Amino acid sequence: MERRARLNPMSAKKRAELAAAGNPTPYSTLTGGTGLARAGLARSSAALDRKPAKATGPDAATVALVIERDRGCCVRCGRHVAGGVRGRDFSIQHRRARGAGGTRRADTNMPQSLIVLCGSATTGCHDHVERNRVEARGFGWAVRQSDDPAVVPVRHAVHGLVLLAADGSFTPCRVVAS
Repeated sequence: MERRARLNPMSAKKRAELAAAGNPTPYSTLTGGTGLARAGLARSSAALDRKPAKATGPDAATVALVIERDRGCCVRCGRHVAGGVRGRDFSIQHRRARGAGGTRRADTNMPQSLIVLCGSATTGCHDHVERNRVEARGFGWAVRQSDDPAVVPVRHAVHGLVLLAADGSFTPCRVVAS
């Protein structure tokens, strides 16, 4: 462990100046009380240096289009979720994962890449899809990075097996026997 020098004690003159200026704790140069939390400085220096998070999700119009296409229902179980709180009652799931920090692919936030799932990333069908990637890929709820979401069919609880389009529509798919 590294040894550090002690802080110099505050002089009596400085303490008197702080008390006269209205500092209720003249043993601290922080105004408005004791501790960093009261001064609004409770965040770490890393948090202060961090850039604001960039918006990597779909815009509101695209979200509304996807909810309308999916009839406000979870694609996996069919439960009606429209009117609930996004992020808690339902999620807009990216079929092709964005990855940490987002992606530059233009179609990532397009309707063919998005589906409605009940729950959050840790509850409901969204959690199920996140935990069972092989099954999710088999039903089209998730696609590999190398796949084009527009050509991978989705087993939709309301519409059946469909291909999702960039304009927010869908086309029924026929199952081809091998």
